[in-house]
Amino acid sequence: GCPNRVLNEGYTLESIEARKSRGGTSTPFPKVLHRMLDQAEVDGFSEIVSWQPHGRAFLVHDQARFVAEVMPRFFRQTRFSSFQRQLSLYGFLRLTRKGADHNAYYHELCLRGMPELLAQMQRTRIKGYWVRQSSSPESEPDF
Repeated sequence: GCPNRVLNEGYTLESIEARKSRGGTSTPFPKVLHRMLDQAEVDGFSEIVSWQPHGRAFLVHDQARFVAEVMPRFFRQTRFSSFQRQLSLYGFLRLTRKGADHNAYYHELCLRGMPELLAQMQRTRIKGYWVRQSSSPESEPDF
């Protein structure tokens, strides 16, 4: 393979440095996402994006600021649609039921305080025949 080819994954500035010294692939998208959500509390940008109070889903509160301020810090992507594509490739679902979790993103292995579960997440292989699960409020978890 070609070691300089950038994989279609998000990574942080720290991991770019780590790659230069170590070689190999970038940090998987779910790990960067989880770190970003934890960092939102610490660094005070949780009004832009944050875990939901129950810690089983997250919500982008301000899409414009998320794209302008948060994405460049954590991800290579600069368009919200690219971020959404990564979420769907890893099997995240957007919750469409009305209520506090409306439009939050959820994955059963993405839980606040449990980054070790992320290793079990599989990225969908793109072959063209994979059909995205449709959003249906009836089948969604109600936290």
